[in-house]
Amino acid sequence: MSIIPSLPKLTSQEVIDKFWEKRIGKNASKITKPPSVLPKNVLTQMVGNNMPQGVVTGRSVTESYDRAVKECEIKVRQIIAECRRTNTKYCDPHFDLDDMEYCLAALSGKSDPPPPPTDQTVTFEVTQRAVSAGEQISWGNVQPDQGPPDVPSSSGPACAKRVGAIFEDPKFHVKKDVHVKDLRQGAEGDCWFIASLGSLCVEERFSHLVERICPPQLRDEKVGVYGFVFHRDGEWVSEIIDDKLYLSAPDYDDCDDSRREVWDSAHFRLDPEVSRKLYRKTFQTGSDALHFASCAHPQETWVPLLEKAFAKAHGDFEAIAGGWPGEGVEDLTGGITTEIVSADILDRDQLWTESFLNVNKEFLFGAGTRHYGSSSEDRIGGRQGIQDGHAYSVLRAVEYRGERLLMVKNPWGDTEWNGRWSDGSKEWTAEALKELDFTFGNEGIFWMPYESFLERFVEIWRARLFTEDWNVSQHWTTIQVPWSGDYNDTEFEFVLTEPTTTVIVLSQLDGRYFGGLTGQYDFNLAFRLHVAGQSDYIVRGYSSGERSAVAEVDLEPGTYRVLLQIEAFRRSSRPKIEDVVQENWLQRRDKLIRIGLSYDLAHAKGKVEEKDVPKKIK
Repeated sequence: MSIIPSLPKLTSQEVIDKFWEKRIGKNASKITKPPSVLPKNVLTQMVGNNMPQGVVTGRSVTESYDRAVKECEIKVRQIIAECRRTNTKYCDPHFDLDDMEYCLAALSGKSDPPPPPTDQTVTFEVTQRAVSAGEQISWGNVQPDQGPPDVPSSSGPACAKRVGAIFEDPKFHVKKDVHVKDLRQGAEGDCWFIASLGSLCVEERFSHLVERICPPQLRDEKVGVYGFVFHRDGEWVSEIIDDKLYLSAPDYDDCDDSRREVWDSAHFRLDPEVSRKLYRKTFQTGSDALHFASCAHPQETWVPLLEKAFAKAHGDFEAIAGGWPGEGVEDLTGGITTEIVSADILDRDQLWTESFLNVNKEFLFGAGTRHYGSSSEDRIGGRQGIQDGHAYSVLRAVEYRGERLLMVKNPWGDTEWNGRWSDGSKEWTAEALKELDFTFGNEGIFWMPYESFLERFVEIWRARLFTEDWNVSQHWTTIQVPWSGDYNDTEFEFVLTEPTTTVIVLSQLDGRYFGGLTGQYDFNLAFRLHVAGQSDYIVRGYSSGERSAVAEVDLEPGTYRVLLQIEAFRRSSRPKIEDVVQENWLQRRDKLIRIGLSYDLAHAKGKVEEKDVPKKIK
């Protein structure tokens, strides 16, 4: 009989050390580069030498915008010339609405099953103020269906038609100037985007904000080509679309038998051709026929076309469902948004005086409500007309006879506040209506007291817009996120030669542009600003929305250092990037190429890697 000696028992410390070595490893500080989605030869062939630059130093904020508009104008002119030469309207080969799977649905893949309770896989969890059921709050409320009962119900659009087939006398702009009343959200859950767009329609100091997104030289309504520019990851980019739009109702011949029988039985006395024309006029004509966003005027088209271009820029309509209104303003203006949590406001008087009284003068404002979890009936009645999980625009702020009042816009175009100072309330007198230049109406625009506003809206977004006298510098890089969530070894440094107001933004890439390829980790950003050589910080910047941390401060000449803090948390229900590639490389090749190219170009900006520098400040 042989006797095998028992192995020595590990101490508690040894067990812990082995656990950390297995889970984190000895090379935890080594940079893991994000993967490339497309084959290298395909990416090189498509991009050539036009890879994006990750470093920009001291240029005017208008330089990138002017370049994007010029490049877009050249492309639009080429399209117009070709269409006139061939006597055809423009058909967008990269975003054909008839291909509904491509234009409506994001890439998807197999996701990891949730880990069992005993699983010891490393996960990163971040406690945030805006967390609900384990997910960040985003604003994507859809207006309840209020269409005619005869319209076939569907969760998606029924068909796509050109502007000329939908509108009897279509015009991009009916009036010279856009107005916030023009906007109506549709079946897309993009109230955050429509609310952001509404903020741009009330102009005082910042004129023609909407026109900057869609300059007149970038479109030809007869040819059916429209160019737009949006701000993405520190640069302006252009997008070109044709004039097809989605409708809620199908063509008469595509209606199901029961629906068509109902229509025919109600119109059997009419000639069949007359009946068909009446069907088209009833369900497929004018702004009310559109499935997604629309203009209030039955013949106006700028809102649905802009929304379509925004969806194309991000890959599909699914990509723009749900979001942060402040980030929408950034995408449309190139501004920077600061998030204000209503419950955390130290001095409400100061916020009113320094911020709200400057709405549309120095800042644009939006606001969002939280999810209450009650039924829709309770929401409309119990919240006094304010919808939960919904985004709104702030249009005006006034002090009137001792009252602080805000004018607010619901992107639905109806459903308004019904408390104090609501339409028809006892507070309104003929004199007040005249002095505040207000008319009652069911357009989603209403007044409410400042204190009531802060009670109803949990988050406020204050966006600073930059005029031509501002300069911008940016530097993108790739860093390793530490498990501990401690400040990173990577630091940014900048030098000021004169006293100035400075806006500092720590950003990550906008994952909305490559939906399905974002991977399983979300990141929470923060930073500290120091004078070089000093341990005390000047200001800290915290996450504002989902992609950046922001701080605005007046600084004296000198050298400054920015210390980064990035925390990661895992969403195991989301698919891995490699799974999405393997799932879609055959069935959805074109979609994978488009979104994969967007992903690879974005991550190419971070090719400048961090340097291993020991920390000097704790």
